[in-house]
Amino acid sequence: MTLHSVAGHRIGEDTEDLKGWLRDLEGCPTVTHTHVLVCANDVHDEPATWFYVEADPAQGVVRRRCLACGLVAATLDSEERWSHPHMWSCNSCGQSIAEVAAGIHAPSEDPDSDAAGPVSWLAIGVRCVGCGTLAGVTDFVVRGEVYHEVITAL
Repeated sequence: MTLHSVAGHRIGEDTEDLKGWLRDLEGCPTVTHTHVLVCANDVHDEPATWFYVEADPAQGVVRRRCLACGLVAATLDSEERWSHPHMWSCNSCGQSIAEVAAGIHAPSEDPDSDAAGPVSWLAIGVRCVGCGTLAGVTDFVVRGEVYHEVITAL
């Protein structure tokens, strides 16, 4: 993991750095699990991880469009509450293509286990593929949903 700052912006080299950045978020529930988002379309030989992202942090909605195939995926209930936000672009270099990951608060009910418990919150973070800048785009309060069901809805 090679997280560092350039001109006050957190920079990462890959999705592992994005996951680390999400785990280090402060002022929110502890991120207990991270999950890199990939395109679910079967046309890809390898999982596609580059997206255009539209997000509205005030409304808690986000969706992504796969750069390789164009498939659009809304996160959780974003489609039902869609607010037509602008496309995300990097504040540092202006690039609009990002890798996307979720930081999830789902502590196990057994303190000695790493297994995921019920999900109560998650944040969506992005890594600019142009310059590596890391940023958060929105977060969601989730009402105790089962971890694998939440992952499927991302």
